[in-house]
Amino acid sequence: MKIVHLVLSDSFAGIEQHVDELLSSSLLNKSILICNKSISHNFDKNIKTFVIKNIGRRSLWGKYKLKKLLNQINPEIVHTHGSKTTSIISSINKKNFKHVATVHGIKKNKKVYEKADLVIGVSKKTIKGIKNKSVVITNWWNPKLVKFNSNKNEYALAIGRLEKVKGFDLLITSWKNIKSNLVIIGSGKEKQHLIDLIDQNNLSTRIKIIDNVQRDELINFYKNASVLIISSRDEGGPRVALEALFLQIPVLSTDVGHMSNILPNELLAKKNDKESLKELLETHVDNIELMNQDAIFEYITNDYSIEKKVLEIIRCYEDLFNS
Repeated sequence: MKIVHLVLSDSFAGIEQHVDELLSSSLLNKSILICNKSISHNFDKNIKTFVIKNIGRRSLWGKYKLKKLLNQINPEIVHTHGSKTTSIISSINKKNFKHVATVHGIKKNKKVYEKADLVIGVSKKTIKGIKNKSVVITNWWNPKLVKFNSNKNEYALAIGRLEKVKGFDLLITSWKNIKSNLVIIGSGKEKQHLIDLIDQNNLSTRIKIIDNVQRDELINFYKNASVLIISSRDEGGPRVALEALFLQIPVLSTDVGHMSNILPNELLAKKNDKESLKELLETHVDNIELMNQDAIFEYITNDYSIEKKVLEIIRCYEDLFNS
């Protein structure tokens, strides 16, 4: 079965890493990638890749050239990632191939996914309201991670883009009564606002923001973390929670993405609710050594591996192709 994955992005981030790991898997290493030049060098060199210009949804010339390339490749399935690529393929596909679309985050405009033959969501929340045949296949922990023997419990950890949706403002203002230190790792347009918020709440001795951290450097921060905190207002995954739990680091989270399938209710805060988050943190962060998530660690290791998720995706391809 000849399968093409399409990614058109300005930067190499979560979606692009997802596709890179997917196509690096031995079970899918015969798949083909089409992506734009600016991100192409970030993908594994062993992935067969066709490089095109990054095009917009309304670019007639760009869509014409993409359609010409797809006619040349002649795939049975085209798998799009994100709403833009899904929209583009939906507008040029005249049933020459099957179309699979993955929703990686919470989207307001869901109609764009209704022309695909199958929609994959990384959580139930991502596909809610999409009127189409759909299935949930969650993200997985980073297959390059290696478990370590012990961590130093020097600080609580939070990781993500410094944007409002990640809820770091709620996290910071909920930290007043917490004795533990907090390290926030990420880059983004909210950085100065968050620094100002730390200063306004007299938390500069307990909260630090570190940006420009590469993916392969995160392991050094995980090793020193007592707990990972997800404070997002909304989220498709989040994947960092899977990574922490695989590394046997406890997690506290808002009720976003797939977290309600992983953590019990008492370890979840209501999303976009400062009082709920504050209560969760004050109950657990300074007493994290009392929390036992061993059963959750084992569950994530076994059920959220890339091998298991790739097999689920292949099963979707086979069912679609044989239908």
